[in-house]
Amino acid sequence: MIYSDTVRYALLALSYIAHKEGQLVKAEEIAKSQRIPKPFLSKILHELARREVLLSVKGPRGGFTFKVDPSQLTMWDVIKLMGEENKFDTCVIKPEKCEVFKEHPCAVHHKWEKLKAQIVDFLKNTTIAELASVEDRHAITKL
Repeated sequence: MIYSDTVRYALLALSYIAHKEGQLVKAEEIAKSQRIPKPFLSKILHELARREVLLSVKGPRGGFTFKVDPSQLTMWDVIKLMGEENKFDTCVIKPEKCEVFKEHPCAVHHKWEKLKAQIVDFLKNTTIAELASVEDRHAITKL
């Protein structure tokens, strides 16, 4: 995978919350639905609230909802919020940044740069609202 479980879980959680359209959603519900370890998920949700993406409401009727419009939040935004955009600077076969090998790039550098640009473009142009539409299809197939 091109990003960590932290980003993957954040994307799954945000997609689920967006699917609930303005409702307060409990971490337990998200964890169960998305098969995410609750302690890990709680940390992610609180980080997203700290970063002003989610609103966290405490108490028995509390939960999480969006503070921003999910149709304006992209997958790339989430990757950046979680501090992982630099992973896309790494060489595809060596554990260092591609810029280290500018003068003598690896054998697949140019192919990787082309593919990486397409991947980043996809991530920058795919919104959380679009991911939420997948939740709709999953909900239908679970019936």
